[in-house]
Amino acid sequence: MEFKTETVQGPRDNEISFSPERGGIIRSMKLKGKEVLFVDEVTFADAEKNVRGGIPILFPNAGPLTGENNPYPDLKQHGFARLSNQWKVEESNAGKFSEKLASNEDTKAVFPFDLETRMRGELNEDGSVTLTQEVTNLEAEREMPVSMGLHPYFKVSNTEKRNIKFNFAGGEIVEADFAVWSQGGTTRIDNPKIHDSEAVLRVEIPGLGTLVIDASAEYQRIWIWSLPEQDFICIEPVMRDDGGLLDDPQMVKPSETFSGRVNFRLE
Repeated sequence: MEFKTETVQGPRDNEISFSPERGGIIRSMKLKGKEVLFVDEVTFADAEKNVRGGIPILFPNAGPLTGENNPYPDLKQHGFARLSNQWKVEESNAGKFSEKLASNEDTKAVFPFDLETRMRGELNEDGSVTLTQEVTNLEAEREMPVSMGLHPYFKVSNTEKRNIKFNFAGGEIVEADFAVWSQGGTTRIDNPKIHDSEAVLRVEIPGLGTLVIDASAEYQRIWIWSLPEQDFICIEPVMRDDGGLLDDPQMVKPSETFSGRVNFRLE
């Protein structure tokens, strides 16, 4: 199945493509002319499957929700936004874009709040790309919980995963946990930004270069995950761990807008 894709170009050969019809997913991201994302085209083309690749948008939750007292039993792992074909383009010009998903009968059946969530992108003069994930609570009186995130798949040969270097606070945990995250498990660490406002994630990826991920402190956790025999690594900025929407959500007040920001660049 063909899904419409919007492409935005910026300085220094940076480029980004996104698909509102396919969950608003970031389908391609070129930094200084080099494609950094992995995409499984078979899953992208199959509306019945979750896309394996790109940057899926996780909203309102990242990870599964479990427990007897879960008030959102029909909310799937990673939320409803990545499955929606109702994203609308607000802006798609040279150097920036914005897409919006508004609540509707389907979303309120699984998450009963009036809201708008957006993905904004800016292609910067230095060849980097900044993504801003945003939500506005349209409820008149109720606060709304969120625990959102992003799920980037970065290109790396399966045979080179062991040689990835994680040069940041907590990176030694990731390297020591290779046998877990490379085999379908998930390694979870604090975003070093919450302890050091200047901290970034500097990741040396064979065949790609040094990828610098500057995730704002709203994303308190970083998840690392891959699958055996697959040519990708996921480095995911998320607000909380599994169940965070229930146990420790970010509460957004009525009429308030809450956002997190991630900048990606190649050194």
